Amino acid sequence: MKLFLKIIFLFILSLNLKAEVISAFMENDVVDGKDKHYTNGTSFMYLSNKDTNKFNDNDNFLKLISKIPTFNNETKYQSLGVNYSQFAFTPSDLEKKEKIVGDLPYAGVIAIDFVLYQWEEDFFHEYMLTLGMVGPSTKTASFQKAYHNVTGNKDPKGWDNQLEDDFLYNFSYAYGYKMFKHDFSYGKMDITNNIRLDAGNFNRAAMASSMIRYGNNYPNNFNTVGRFIGANENKLLNLDSKTTKDFAWALSYGLGYVYTDYFYVNDFDKSYELEKIKDTVMQVISLDTYFDSFVITFTLKSSKFAVTNENSTRENWGGVNIAYLF
Repeated sequence: MKLFLKIIFLFILSLNLKAEVISAFMENDVVDGKDKHYTNGTSFMYLSNKDTNKFNDNDNFLKLISKIPTFNNETKYQSLGVNYSQFAFTPSDLEKKEKIVGDLPYAGVIAIDFVLYQWEEDFFHEYMLTLGMVGPSTKTASFQKAYHNVTGNKDPKGWDNQLEDDFLYNFSYAYGYKMFKHDFSYGKMDITNNIRLDAGNFNRAAMASSMIRYGNNYPNNFNTVGRFIGANENKLLNLDSKTTKDFAWALSYGLGYVYTDYFYVNDFDKSYELEKIKDTVMQVISLDTYFDSFVITFTLKSSKFAVTNENSTRENWGGVNIAYLF
């Protein structure tokens, strides 16, 4: 697993992307007042310029990627991105050192997403390859314990029972389009719809969502609900379309439905005797603030899970994303 991390790190360095946007994202279930299940996520992303058809002699890898056949090779633009994420999962009871059957296991996940967008101003196709790992080698236990020492939260005592090291992979396709746009005397509004399909040994799921936004002077980016877990990379796409340096803002509400066939953390180790996640309804509220070169976004995400025994539970997360435009 350590060798895997080194290979991934060297691979990212070799891409030599000329980033248009970099971003850092963090979300946590602190808004619920306790740690349980998906409890924390951090992501760092680089997204290239929107026209990556112009390469120099050292960009052979990017030239190769740009020739991958997709559903729509005739779009005006394409963008390439790399996203690094780390996720922490825990059971509801952090005091127990023993394995807790019937509750989510301790698990640390790191993932590298390689993203290709083909897009125009009102729609995008997203193709994503995810390579990652789960287990002690991710060092998620040390990260969470250090974070809890800083914040004064309970020290999680059961990380010795976390899921063992394993390799993860996933393939994803997403399509988003703006079904509605309107300008008012002050401000403007849009609605963006999004579908997403995931397949692999990490997550097999289908998602449909819609997001409505009202604000003033915001860019013509893609304001989707985003993924169920982790950062919303779609919001970075076309972020430089803001035409003035004046302050801009936007308030959004989104609703999404996710059907999950398999999720590694919940379904891999059968000894935990967990019910399969069946349906998830997501709600997202976000506040975006746009400055000259920075974008700061605050999100509140709420999800209601239904499992195969017809029980359901609701969990909430708060997040913040900071993006910088070159």
